[in-house]
Amino acid sequence: MSKLLRQYEDLKKQNPNVIYLFRVGIFYNILNNDAKILHEKIGLKITDLGPNIFKCGFPISQINKYVSLFDKMDLKYKIIDNLPNQNTNDYINNIELKKIVKSILEIDFNQTTFQQAFNKLLDIQQKLKNIYK
Repeated sequence: MSKLLRQYEDLKKQNPNVIYLFRVGIFYNILNNDAKILHEKIGLKITDLGPNIFKCGFPISQINKYVSLFDKMDLKYKIIDNLPNQNTNDYINNIELKKIVKSILEIDFNQTTFQQAFNKLLDIQQKLKNIYK
């Protein structure tokens, strides 16, 4: 967090009127005054991390929603993404794959007919095709 905080402070010195969104893993984090502004303006939950350190954020999958909201409210923002190129779909697909595996693990083969098994396999195949287009 200290590296991120230093970067935030450096950026604020350059342009204090911009809200900086830092991509950290699968979330965007907003720090200190920027977090307070977004808490007040759009109600993002703010977390007190210690003396003079505040943060709020949202999942990267929600970026379009928030960008649209920031634009409507005429908020100046900049996305800071220091992470290596990572496809958001990888994360979403991983969730879908876990759902598929869970559905397979929940099958009671002693209580499943051949028709039900075939239908389940067909459903799984379609879901996998949607993931691996």
